[in-house]
Amino acid sequence: MKEEIGMALLRARVPIMSFPAIMVLVWVYLMNIQLYLNVSASRGIIGSFAAYIPLVCDMLYFLIGLLTDVYIGRYRAIMIGIVLCFISWITTGILFILNSYGYLGKIWIDPGVIINYIGVIVFSANIIQYNIDQLIGASANELSTIIYWNIAAMPVANIISDWLRLTSTATAEFTYIIVIGVALSLILVSHSLFKDKLENISLIKNPIKLIVGVLRYARKHKYPENRSALTYWEEEAPSRLDLGKDKYGGPFTEEEVEDVKTFFRMLPLFIAIFGFGLISFTFRGDCNKESLVDCEMITLYDIFSITIVLLFFIYQFIIRRCFHKYIPSMLTKMGTGLFFALCGCIVQLLMKIYALYYSLLIIQQILLGISFFLILPTSFEFTVAQSPEYMRGMMVGLCYTSLAVGDAFVSVLLQSSFKNDLHYYSILCFLQLLILIMFVILARRYKYRVRENEVNIVQIVDDHYQRYMEQEDEYEKHQESLENEIIIED
Repeated sequence: MKEEIGMALLRARVPIMSFPAIMVLVWVYLMNIQLYLNVSASRGIIGSFAAYIPLVCDMLYFLIGLLTDVYIGRYRAIMIGIVLCFISWITTGILFILNSYGYLGKIWIDPGVIINYIGVIVFSANIIQYNIDQLIGASANELSTIIYWNIAAMPVANIISDWLRLTSTATAEFTYIIVIGVALSLILVSHSLFKDKLENISLIKNPIKLIVGVLRYARKHKYPENRSALTYWEEEAPSRLDLGKDKYGGPFTEEEVEDVKTFFRMLPLFIAIFGFGLISFTFRGDCNKESLVDCEMITLYDIFSITIVLLFFIYQFIIRRCFHKYIPSMLTKMGTGLFFALCGCIVQLLMKIYALYYSLLIIQQILLGISFFLILPTSFEFTVAQSPEYMRGMMVGLCYTSLAVGDAFVSVLLQSSFKNDLHYYSILCFLQLLILIMFVILARRYKYRVRENEVNIVQIVDDHYQRYMEQEDEYEKHQESLENEIIIED
């Protein structure tokens, strides 16, 4: 009874994070705040072109994550991202001042904005894994908490930037630039003061090389070669990918082959993030109606972001402490999030038909906020938990890229194909329903990768007999050498 109570308290307690983990988490919030302010300031200068910069730059997440895993390392990549943002702040500030006095055209602000966004992408593609590295020996509860607070930085930064926008004056852009400089300076100063306390752990390994190697071996070999005799005990015949394992005579360890199989099992499930990307652009609603005062208040005060932040606090401090037994699995939460995304899309469709605009706008933002909370942090938690450590950069980058592809698909392809908003949102809702059905089918068939330190009897017996045979060979060689010495003496 005491052990059960102790385990319940261990699960329910709010994790106490180390100082390096908290400092890195503060960096995440400061970087997101400066990003939103940078986008707000640049949008006021260069107009709608600023909205297309993320669509292009977000496609780099997967490439940057892969380069980090193979060549750069997480710590170096994060510092490169911070330095790029600082260079962007200096460049943008100088160009903005020159632009305000009429010395340069608006187009010269673009390079600074692009550099800033690339810096944020390099930073964001690695910061979750780096923050987890600061929690050595942490429990699954603590790792989940740090991932949730990392994702919470997005709505928090959005709320802060929008509230600063309410104080819009003739010098609003100067205020944004000052706040951006302060945020980046705090990151650089805290790093220089406490960099010795940071844990810099990076496994430099090429996951693409491993995946290609396992696939090539599976293509060339249909049957096991030099398999261990103890593998005949297994009831199921090995798959083509399993033939690459060393116990079947392949050149790869069992963990490496299982890592490749996990990669291919995870890939289809990224359709959930793609599905959220399809409707992520609609959270601000459509303010093309008459009497825009109420609409502007709704969108500026960000019911969408406030809903997410409230859900984060409720989940972390109430649900996880009091109702942890009833928390569903990660895939169940993602499927539920897709359902709320479908409901938000349907509400958006109803807004085009009925006149109850403001009420539906509030309901829509609440539904999309719930969808964000259930899909995005859970997707990153699922990716980090299931991915091998040397693949995490690539897989987290793939999460962000899936979100960007969904956003780009809607913004570029669908919006340009349908001039009628009613037809456009009808197609969008149909796609959401299709993605929800596909995800439910894939999630039910998904086999979780469980890394446990269980005793593998077959492996122990195999190793024992291998050592026995090696010792027997050594003993025979020793006996032969003794006999040769005796013969020589005679």
